[in-house]
Amino acid sequence: MDKLRVGVIGAGKMGILHSGIFNSLDKSTLCAITDNDGFMVNVLNNYLPRVNAYRDYKEMIKKENLDLAVITTPVYLHKPIIENLIENNLSIFVEKPLAINGNECKSLLSKSHRNKSLVGYCRRFMETYKLAKKIILSEELGKVNYFNSHIYVSQIFGQGKGWLYSPKMSGGGVLIDLGSHAIDLFHYIFGDILNVSAFAEPVFNKEVEDYASINLRLQNKIFGSLQVSWSIRSYRLPEFKIEIHMDDGVINVTEKYISIYSEVNANHVKKGWNTYYKQDLVKNIKINIAGPEYTLEDLHILDCILKNRQTICDFGEAAKTNFVLDKIYSSIESNKVEKISYGV
Repeated sequence: MDKLRVGVIGAGKMGILHSGIFNSLDKSTLCAITDNDGFMVNVLNNYLPRVNAYRDYKEMIKKENLDLAVITTPVYLHKPIIENLIENNLSIFVEKPLAINGNECKSLLSKSHRNKSLVGYCRRFMETYKLAKKIILSEELGKVNYFNSHIYVSQIFGQGKGWLYSPKMSGGGVLIDLGSHAIDLFHYIFGDILNVSAFAEPVFNKEVEDYASINLRLQNKIFGSLQVSWSIRSYRLPEFKIEIHMDDGVINVTEKYISIYSEVNANHVKKGWNTYYKQDLVKNIKINIAGPEYTLEDLHILDCILKNRQTICDFGEAAKTNFVLDKIYSSIESNKVEKISYGV
């Protein structure tokens, strides 16, 4: 089998991460990387002589005969790059979020794109959250009633510098950066969100929020809460914790572990406390750079291209998160409950 030819647009942290993975997998070969920084292009030429380095991604697309293009640029560049890749009939993997806002997503969804797409909401590929979803779908602990959640990291304790802290280029602050992971996972685990109410504050930054609190009502009479901040001390790595209250038990799930209290003996759990760490759940990952979830999502898009299957988080699915975020920001401004329309 010929390997799928992959090109990466953007040689920052995530670009280098995915480049290393795609260059090591049996189903793909890394052909080229682009970055608009001349120094980085020289570094790539010196250290990766078999991989072509470009300053202009359009030149890469023209010359490399790619099967898959990977976008790891700042979010304000996503829409124009995706539009170009669609015109060139390429499969596309783009790091989250899909775009700055729902209007940009609507524009992208209006394009005719027959090839595969995946947006990099990597927590869908973490085994702890996947097990939580499996237990919920099986209904072995009954129905979900409500959940509490937070996503925290110790990152910002002063005015930030760069595109991430400019709402015109990032789309917002901690909500669209970290909070988008939470909203996406709510869709994945619980289903559609019906309405939201929220408030947020800039604590250290002047233009974007550093803290947000959101209440959500979802399908199947589920309601929940989310606290988001990148300015909470003692969280060296991001922690996304969901406490899910069900008819016959409680699920506490994070990236690192899932702990389940059950009042019944069931398929995936026994009566009492059940705790599984990610090391217990992740098996046979040959390449682990920064976490198995990144390898799993890269393998996923390759498999979907080769087997002509829909990805777990294509442009249409990922756009739902942007539509919800738009309504959360509207609620912050209006101080009212906002109904979710999902772009309709």
